[in-house]
Amino acid sequence: MPEKRPTPHASKTGDVGHNHALDGLRFFAFLLVFFFHALQKSPWGNWPIIRFGYLGVPIFFVLSGFLIGGILLDLRDKHRPGFGLAAKLKTFYIRRALRIFPVYYLFIGILALLLAMSGRPDPVARDSFFWHLAYLTNFRSFFAGMDNIRQAHFWSLAVEEHFYLLAPLVVLLARPRTLAGLLASIIAAVAVARYAIYATGSARDFWVLSPMQFDLLGLGIATAIIERKGSCLGIDARRLRMLGLLSAVFFVLFVRRFYLGRPGIGIWYATFGPLSLGVATAALVLTLWQRPTWLAARFLALRPFAYFGQISYGLYLFHPNCLGWSEQYYGKYNLPNTFVGLVATLAVAMLSWHTFEKPINNLKNRFHYAGKHRAPKAPDEPSLARVPAHET
Repeated sequence: MPEKRPTPHASKTGDVGHNHALDGLRFFAFLLVFFFHALQKSPWGNWPIIRFGYLGVPIFFVLSGFLIGGILLDLRDKHRPGFGLAAKLKTFYIRRALRIFPVYYLFIGILALLLAMSGRPDPVARDSFFWHLAYLTNFRSFFAGMDNIRQAHFWSLAVEEHFYLLAPLVVLLARPRTLAGLLASIIAAVAVARYAIYATGSARDFWVLSPMQFDLLGLGIATAIIERKGSCLGIDARRLRMLGLLSAVFFVLFVRRFYLGRPGIGIWYATFGPLSLGVATAALVLTLWQRPTWLAARFLALRPFAYFGQISYGLYLFHPNCLGWSEQYYGKYNLPNTFVGLVATLAVAMLSWHTFEKPINNLKNRFHYAGKHRAPKAPDEPSLARVPAHET
């Protein structure tokens, strides 16, 4: 029997449905990737938490799928005169654009200006701007290689943007049973594709292509269905938590065997590693959402973690450049550079949020998910995603 859906709780700030523990989870996922980029070739680079820090991306993708999927499921269930499919799509896309586009394109403009002022010829950087502007960084990375594009970490932003474009059409138009079946098919298809790609020994970075990450985003949507409808394909919250626990153990064993260099483990890790981590993350996300008094939820919801989680888009966007600036003074892959780079990233993201992003983000109040009538304040949707899942 499906678990009874809990009543939406209010945060300390009074926002109904805003779960600060999920904000904290975003911040820790960002830290995983930051330390991976900062220390991957340091004496500590073989520590599992650093070597596998790039796996913060599945956490971001599952979390994004859960929150965006939940918004779309709620939109699908809203029936008001004059608030049909076209109005729902318009509202969703405008709100997404207000959160994502302004700081993204401002940052690209600043980078272009700095390149022009430097006077240094950099054909790779000039070529990269087109792909960034068109949100096609991941496709350029696939065809040219991650080392032949500047700001390569934008690939995951491209994946997220493609998800934002497609998910509303699928969730709002598909029947509930059709949607559940489609999500299951996507998850299975991506697992098969990962196996086939690894088996061919291809050196191309297939994982940067958007469809190769849609299984994780789909897991997030399926989790949102469980949270709102009680179950998805016969899996309720209790079963998902059991599957999540088993998947977490499965993933840790995979990482341990892969870390120890056991022969024959690579293809299975490539096939089921991201999926098992995704299921474990989905179970964690649902538990944090439904059980705000859980000790882990209370820890992640601590004010500093929640705050930096809410501005994690900026943290992700700026962190490679802040590390690059710090490297000029402290060198690469060492603790001083890591500390200074992190402080610089936090400072720049805070400045960006309070002086630029937040005022524009507040314009979303003019476009309510309830239609013409004012709705309760919605939680900040995730942007990240935001973090690369590649050892570069």
